Amino acid sequence: MKVSLFQISCMFVIAYFNQFFVNLLLTSPIYNSSFVMAAEKPKQSQSVQITQVNLLAREEKRLPVGQQPTPNRDIGFASVFLRLENPQEANYQITIQKIKIVNVSNGQSQNFSYSPQKITMRPLENSEQAFHLKNKTGYVGTDKVKAVVIYQIGEQVNTMTSAPVKVER
Repeated sequence: MKVSLFQISCMFVIAYFNQFFVNLLLTSPIYNSSFVMAAEKPKQSQSVQITQVNLLAREEKRLPVGQQPTPNRDIGFASVFLRLENPQEANYQITIQKIKIVNVSNGQSQNFSYSPQKITMRPLENSEQAFHLKNKTGYVGTDKVKAVVIYQIGEQVNTMTSAPVKVER
């Protein structure tokens, strides 16, 4: 087999080019970020969270027009709206452990009851949940009130509060 000098030099050029190209590719920032990211799923640092809590507080001590007086009718009403976000690509469960309505000035809890509820968030879901609380005694005091929401995601327990609002009377 007869190999010419030209063929030998072409093989050396191809080998050198391959080595140069591989080194260039391995040290390139494009390889270090884009290709690796395409091969591995990036982990998001954000988790499921409650991003906003809104409260509507109302008290109806006077009987609504056209209704007969009934004993033990509901007088105090609180509607708590939660905005939930799940930026993850997996289902998550949020447990709303407690919703308290408290006076802003002294932190005194109003007489509303709440039972814990579980909410399942689907992947990439944004949701708004409404919780309607009521009582038969109305609101104590004349101060503004706020909602305090205690919730659990996994093993982590967090608290979120609404802005203070005046009770509609």
